Amino acid sequence: MSPGLRRYLYFTAAVTGAAIMIVEILGAKMLAPYVGTSHFVWTAQIAVTLVALATGYYAGGRMVDRSLKLARIYGCVLLAAIYLCLSVLIVKPVAYWCLDFKLALGSLLASAFLFFVPLSLLAMVGPFFIRMLTSAVNGVGGNVGRLTAVSTLGSFVGTMLIGYLLIPFFPNSRTMYFTAILLMLVSGGHYFVWEHKSRNKPAVVMGALAGLLLGFAGIRRDSAGHSSEFVERFRGNSNFGLLLVVDNESGTRRFYLNDFLTQNIYDPGTKKSVTLFTYMLHDLARAYTRQMDSALCIGLGMGVVPTQLAREGVQVWSGFVW
Repeated sequence: MSPGLRRYLYFTAAVTGAAIMIVEILGAKMLAPYVGTSHFVWTAQIAVTLVALATGYYAGGRMVDRSLKLARIYGCVLLAAIYLCLSVLIVKPVAYWCLDFKLALGSLLASAFLFFVPLSLLAMVGPFFIRMLTSAVNGVGGNVGRLTAVSTLGSFVGTMLIGYLLIPFFPNSRTMYFTAILLMLVSGGHYFVWEHKSRNKPAVVMGALAGLLLGFAGIRRDSAGHSSEFVERFRGNSNFGLLLVVDNESGTRRFYLNDFLTQNIYDPGTKKSVTLFTYMLHDLARAYTRQMDSALCIGLGMGVVPTQLAREGVQVWSGFVW
């Protein structure tokens, strides 16, 4: 194995390690508009990821024992990318179908259907590359240690990217799409740079194009906005994901959404919230402190609670949570 190809295998391990963490975290965010963000959803996503990794490790070890052809494992990376593109398109109908079950089971089924296959395919890279990089028994420990370290560092980078850059600045569907494109490029790099005589190039190109079209269709659907019954007032990303403000057609109701989950409903005419829990927060504060001269509200939200306190003559200080 040439030094250049060896470095490319380590690079692939880092990219797939990063992609695994991105898919694990982003998968729960993509399901949130339909099944919520309860502990059931995160438990399902983590459980599916762990089972997928175990399955992928086992399958990757079996596959490399049968054949040492790198084209096979890079084909698995390409299939994982195509499936992720498909998940961008079908996440909504799959999640709605799973809502026919109880939340714990439904979230588990949705996570498994959407993310088990690509995570398993990506996990196959580790054991496959360990065998490819090992030429003597006395070098197995070093190869396992280096490859595991590189893959784990890739996972660290992926975790930092999804938490501090991708979620705050990009819609979830686009982030998943970009992740799939990166995996396609890594897979294509092997076929077009390191395996010049491969007969799989037409299939690789066709598969990548099919995945790109599927993912693009999913992004177009998410970017299309709401039906004619709603007027979009604001759309932008934040540290908490995608923020949306929409009015109903008559302008009597304003909806505040985070990742398409309704956070509050506001009446622009009366300048009051129409959701009961907003005022329950105010009443809860009053229940514990009947005589209130000043108040600090951490996390402004819609500003209904601080506004209500200000109407009662309370000096209000408000701030954001960073």
